Amino acid sequence: MQPNNYITGHPDSLPSFLLAGEVHVPAPNKHFQRTTKDWIIYVITDGTMQISEGEQTYTLTAGDIMIFSPDRCHFGHLTNDHIDYYYIHFQWESLRDISMSTEAYLQAMNRHPFSPEISSRQEPLLLPKYFHPAHASFRGILQQTQYLVKDSSRNFLHQQKKNDALLFLLLLHMSQSELSHILHTETNSASLSFQILEYLQTNHSQKITSASLEEVFHHNFDYMNRRFKQYTGTTIFAFLEKYRIEQSKKLLKSRQFTIAEIAENLGFCNAFYFSRVFKKHEHITPREYQKS
Repeated sequence: MQPNNYITGHPDSLPSFLLAGEVHVPAPNKHFQRTTKDWIIYVITDGTMQISEGEQTYTLTAGDIMIFSPDRCHFGHLTNDHIDYYYIHFQWESLRDISMSTEAYLQAMNRHPFSPEISSRQEPLLLPKYFHPAHASFRGILQQTQYLVKDSSRNFLHQQKKNDALLFLLLLHMSQSELSHILHTETNSASLSFQILEYLQTNHSQKITSASLEEVFHHNFDYMNRRFKQYTGTTIFAFLEKYRIEQSKKLLKSRQFTIAEIAENLGFCNAFYFSRVFKKHEHITPREYQKS
């Protein structure tokens, strides 16, 4: 599984809000180059912006959210479109950039879809560098951003504390939105894996190929195989082979079928191939097992 770029930190203190505003740049647009000491959030509301941070380039459109890291240069590329966005500058010592797979993150958080327990400790925030939340989540994030922009012009001490709290709620909303998306994706993947497993068990006597599985499940076989191994610890055809051998042992002990009949009933191409696979798993031949 490919690592993703995240920002994470423990919410043991509030972030320090610095400033926020709204920007409209007519076409064409090109973001200037800069490096700051702040974390910066861009919430894109309309148009297109192409921007790089380090060696990674992002194309931002309406509904996208991007977080820029302190002490890392970001710069734009010429785009033949306008761009409308909100920006928020803040500082928070507990935040740091990380690169990890979503699977590794979920395991670290005890939030895997099939994890038997949920950790009682305070969970860290997980913020993607770049993401496109669901429409309902984006509306909520946009509302909170607009609140901050509206209130940021007031310079009272109590307002600063309020803005820090509002910013924390915004980051928490973003973190929960991303985690919900990850869990939804992982749960869907797990559901697909269990559907495949059930199909293999039900149809183990039939001829099953990668092409036939693609036709049944409407997914690329390599994708299904990776997901299946992720949740079962074995590949699709390794599972099918082992399952067929386990079924064959029951039939052999029943002594109601010949070895050729068992091979045919379990989807093996012939008795010789069945015997070879059986010996690979059990270290004795089917006939020896039947007599044991």
